[in-house]
Amino acid sequence: MRTLPSHRAGALASCLLLLALAASPGLPIPPASAATARVVINEVLYHPPDDRDELQWIELLNAGDSPVDLAGWAFQKGLRFTFTNRTELQPGGTLVVSRDRGAFVIRYGTSIPVLGDFQGRLSHGGEKLELVDARGQVVDTVRFDDTPPWPISPDGMGPSLERIVATGPGDDPSNWAPSPMPETSRAAGTPGEANAAAATNRPPQVTAHLPSTAAPGQPLPVHVQAIDPDGVREAILQFAVLSLADPRRPADWKEMPLTRNGGTDTNATFTGDIPGQQGGSLVRARVKVTDGSGSVAVHPHPSDARPTASAYVGGNTNKAVIPFAFVTEFGERESPGHSVATHFRDLRRGRNSPERKEPARGNAVLVLMPPGGEPIRVLDHIRVTPRQGGWKVRLQKDQPVDGMSTVNVLFEFQPRFLLSEHLAYEVFRSAGVPAPHSGHWRVWHNGRPAGYHLFVEQPNSSFLRRVGRDPEGDLFKLLWYGNGIIGQHEKKNNPETGHADLVDTIEALQEKDPARQWQVIEQRFNVDVFAGYYAANMCLQNWDGFFNNYFLYRGPGPAGRWEIIPWDEDKTWGAYDGCSDAYDWYTMPLTLGMNDDRPRGGLRFGPQQGPFGGQSWWRPPGWFSGPLLANPTFRARFRERLRQLCETRFTPEHFGPILDRLQQQLEPEADHRAEIGRASCRERG
Repeated sequence: MRTLPSHRAGALASCLLLLALAASPGLPIPPASAATARVVINEVLYHPPDDRDELQWIELLNAGDSPVDLAGWAFQKGLRFTFTNRTELQPGGTLVVSRDRGAFVIRYGTSIPVLGDFQGRLSHGGEKLELVDARGQVVDTVRFDDTPPWPISPDGMGPSLERIVATGPGDDPSNWAPSPMPETSRAAGTPGEANAAAATNRPPQVTAHLPSTAAPGQPLPVHVQAIDPDGVREAILQFAVLSLADPRRPADWKEMPLTRNGGTDTNATFTGDIPGQQGGSLVRARVKVTDGSGSVAVHPHPSDARPTASAYVGGNTNKAVIPFAFVTEFGERESPGHSVATHFRDLRRGRNSPERKEPARGNAVLVLMPPGGEPIRVLDHIRVTPRQGGWKVRLQKDQPVDGMSTVNVLFEFQPRFLLSEHLAYEVFRSAGVPAPHSGHWRVWHNGRPAGYHLFVEQPNSSFLRRVGRDPEGDLFKLLWYGNGIIGQHEKKNNPETGHADLVDTIEALQEKDPARQWQVIEQRFNVDVFAGYYAANMCLQNWDGFFNNYFLYRGPGPAGRWEIIPWDEDKTWGAYDGCSDAYDWYTMPLTLGMNDDRPRGGLRFGPQQGPFGGQSWWRPPGWFSGPLLANPTFRARFRERLRQLCETRFTPEHFGPILDRLQQQLEPEADHRAEIGRASCRERG
């Protein structure tokens, strides 16, 4: 007969006892006092991927040698949950407390003992968890964080936080490790199983330093400190050198011992040098430290967001006005998502596009060289996804660029669009509208020059923080090809809360009495942001910005108000399908986007017929623009905001210097891109 490991035997015994209790409520349970109880918070999944907070959970472990009845025990900090029924936890047994038991069972199966649903939500930024027994005495406390020295990958990448030594301190980051990194982005961890990081002896506590840049041929010094009460036996450096010019070349990992140069047996320092390398190389390194008992620590942890320290070999060669961006994908390149056309086709055929499984962690690097000789930034282990006209670059949230964690790097169709989109966001910002950050980089992709590109920040949690909004609020992207309210509003976060608030707001806007409709608008909307957004659309002749091309945001809680965020602003400043070469502006009326607006007959320029009838730029009213712009009180606010914008911000005095700076930045870039094209032609013969 096979013997189950203690953690599995304990879990099975817990399940059997729960069933027995259900059948025999009077069955006695041998109690365990608070003094002898060794129940600990063993594992925490506090930030599942895609903000799917319904999958949050905490695992308890009985690390003692006696069964424990949890009846009357409770979490009283970080979340709210009370064990109201008899619940016995065997020695070595585990029990999960979930935010949504149904969602947990769908994701992890039915074999894991799980209770729920706890009240509240675990903070993505870290917090204090406190477990008390039936007498209110504190049994265990954990205070975790989402920044180093705590592991980073449990903050939205899939892994959980695992306690290493069950009886070790709960607030010491060196006693916690990330669970194994999943291959694809999904809620992971090891609920119901022994922690992958579990040990009876805590591994050494390691800190290491590697410079982020080095000159070609110059050795890279490595400094390591290792602390362990059992003594520190040795430290081994492992490193590999990759080429930005030849990213498909496999990495060749090497090992070398580090030299102990100071400290004590229990607090030792080590040094060593990685040999000098050619310019344009990326060095990745990690350290393996062994203590006196044989316990091993690898730093950085293999399951963390950045499993190596990384250094770029080369100097800042940027003599231009805009930054240089070297985007390099090593190994297998990430596949693009389904195109808009494919998704639209699938929707029209009555089915959703198949879900694309995204990698949990990337294998690309972005090396940014700012102008003016500023320090180079090396952003390694990021994700780079091909998209129309360029790439989507997903940085790690603790290493943003100018507050941006996801950046779209684009050169779509015409050079004009690289100017118009960037300048459009300038107009929205001038109108007091939260708008993505934008600018231009000179790009190299996988070692080949690609010329200047537009970069545009992706609206996400980092964007919301940067513009002073609470990232716990709801964010939607408007999809012109969707079907109905829900089909046209893709929810980007908080999937468990659905579209109820959005549907309720749109229904409330159907109020026919203008005064009562204005009350709805004033109570539920940030009127200044919406008025500024529609006013900026008029200045830009943004014919596609009422019905389409925006994000919606609603702050959390009952007092949260709707706001609108501009997006995809390439066809602005008079550009539309079938427009004249002069990009004439005066064909778009002030009634565009409001209820009862009708398409104008005929085209002033060109033969192209619009998809909704009339001129090619005409679009029907949007879900919000239709009722808002038709409401007399809101319309007066909109027209006044348009007047103010035209008199104070949308003026030659304000935009003249902006245009001059843009010309100074991009005129040399146009020449450089032209030279790249000529060189490519010569290369092809």
